[in-house]
Amino acid sequence: MITQARMEQAPKIVIIGAGPAGFRAAEEILKRQPDATLSLIGNESSYNRVQLSALLAHEVGVEQIFYQPLGGERHPNFQHIQAHIVEIDRSLKRLTDQQGQHYHYDKLILATGAKPHVPQINGTDLDGVLVFRSLRDTERLQARLARARHIAVVGGGLLGLEAARALRRNNTQVTIIQQGPWLMNRQLDHKAAARLRASVEALGITVIENAGVREISGLGRVEQVHLHRQQHLEVDTVVLCSGIRINHQLAKQALLKVAKGILVDRQLTTSDPDIFAIGECCEFEGQCFGLVEPGLEQAAIVADTLAGGSAEYRGSLNVSRLKVVGEQVCSIGDIHSAAASTLAKVLTFEDSKHYRKVVLHNGRITAAIGIGEWPEFRQIREAILEQRPLRWWQGLRFANHGRLWPEQQDSPQHWPEQALICQCNRVSRGQLSTAISAGACSIEQLQQQTQAATVCGSCKPLLTQLLTPDNQAARLEKEQGSNTLTLASLLACCIALLMLLVPGLQPPESVQQNWRLDKIWNDGFYKQVSGFTLLGLTLLGLGLSLRKRFKFKLPGDFNYWRLAHGLIGVVCVAILVAHTGLHLGSNLNRFLVLNFLAVLLLGSLTGLSVAQSHQLPLRQAKGLRQWWSWLHILISWPLPILLAVHVLSVYYF
Repeated sequence: MITQARMEQAPKIVIIGAGPAGFRAAEEILKRQPDATLSLIGNESSYNRVQLSALLAHEVGVEQIFYQPLGGERHPNFQHIQAHIVEIDRSLKRLTDQQGQHYHYDKLILATGAKPHVPQINGTDLDGVLVFRSLRDTERLQARLARARHIAVVGGGLLGLEAARALRRNNTQVTIIQQGPWLMNRQLDHKAAARLRASVEALGITVIENAGVREISGLGRVEQVHLHRQQHLEVDTVVLCSGIRINHQLAKQALLKVAKGILVDRQLTTSDPDIFAIGECCEFEGQCFGLVEPGLEQAAIVADTLAGGSAEYRGSLNVSRLKVVGEQVCSIGDIHSAAASTLAKVLTFEDSKHYRKVVLHNGRITAAIGIGEWPEFRQIREAILEQRPLRWWQGLRFANHGRLWPEQQDSPQHWPEQALICQCNRVSRGQLSTAISAGACSIEQLQQQTQAATVCGSCKPLLTQLLTPDNQAARLEKEQGSNTLTLASLLACCIALLMLLVPGLQPPESVQQNWRLDKIWNDGFYKQVSGFTLLGLTLLGLGLSLRKRFKFKLPGDFNYWRLAHGLIGVVCVAILVAHTGLHLGSNLNRFLVLNFLAVLLLGSLTGLSVAQSHQLPLRQAKGLRQWWSWLHILISWPLPILLAVHVLSVYYF
């Protein structure tokens, strides 16, 4: 039981703001100091604001978005107070709410967040003009939907898109009005936004871009929205999702240092050493963060500081990774300023399902965006934070496959030893692997030994992956046509080795025979037939290999085209024997034949590694397939040039 003396000695911690950042700060403080004297003061109950669009769309119930209450027997000194604080008296360390009630503090955390930005245009006070930021706003929108016929959502950012999706579920006509040149223009480029717009319009939502709202008009209620480009819409409801304004009035009143937000240092301390600021209301090194994740990270840093820890806040990347109107959208860093640099190098990859863009500066990633699933996104974030250089072959892999690292490196087990897993406490993959080798076999033990995941906890999934080694019993599925591919690969390999090891065939001693076997490789007519057949099949085989490299479409399953590629190889090596009579030739011809045989041999080994990959452990099978495939491709590049020179030399000379 906690003694009265101890309760009196415990510092009184007060958090103003019960949103995601404030509530997380309370959770983290009580996790480290269960008996802390802690008050969480907010205008409303604590709930997950990210879920408001799902609530508006009736995908979740209102009871599902509320956080689990704190306090109880485990935290007897915690209280959640619903009040509106209007004054901070720093000299007395006292807060005053709207009703005149006073609250004393020893340590104060400001998590006052932000409020919706209402543009300064005529008509925003009309009935039917709503904002979408809080639970109360959501309830008003739900009530409004019963009589809404055409809703204009002002703002094509993340919040506007999610609001439009939720409102459209009632078959209401919805139009998004975006002042910027394209949707999510701060996070995406025009190509990514074009894909996103197609997904939005597929839901039946109209999108108008490059069109700011000039005025909202009507007789007591919304009737029209007038745009800057002399266009107007007949609507009955307007939802303003046009950005936020930081709530720093309390900090200004208390004479704390304020710029765009409340200025903080690496411990998130304000100009008053007993007052901290976290979430949307704070400004760190000239940057304010309007997303939830940085606020959660900051909450854990403050809790660690109050508990006597040494964690430091080093800033957050502007990271968005979530589904917008059903489309997976990834954005990290400022893609526009990064790409605008004269020293920037831009890598892009796109196919029917994905669009990915990476911006490099001095060989290091500075920003990235993507539409569609992107398993490497966490690695890209880590590479940006740690300024890891990329090699030229990674850029080549990205251009061809949309990946910067081999597929098996998605797991943190294959990250570099110095790669940071826990950003808050600067714990590397090498340190964690060492702890695991020394016997740590649970997240709790890793936390105790390395302090990883003890601040914000966002790296716990990575710790789980590190603790779960690759399944050595795992196997790839057996490829379709693997038996035929195995037979074709072995046959091509044997014929190619035969040509390398067996001396060239000699003409028969008798010249009186009407037809001799050596005519096939000595007679001009037969030699042209076999030569052009071989040339045609070679070009066909090279063309089929380009199907995978450059993603152009052919009818049918890829496995069957790969099998056809292997069978063409068998036919080619058989015709090569007929064309040369097992003679390797000399000079240029010798180089051509040897290159041809090298391509066939490596192709055979590639075919065998593919066909038999189901017999090997997963990592070994993937490694062999990739290794032989790249060697096969590498040795194939000289072949078209040598063939062209050979044909030219034969017919020219």
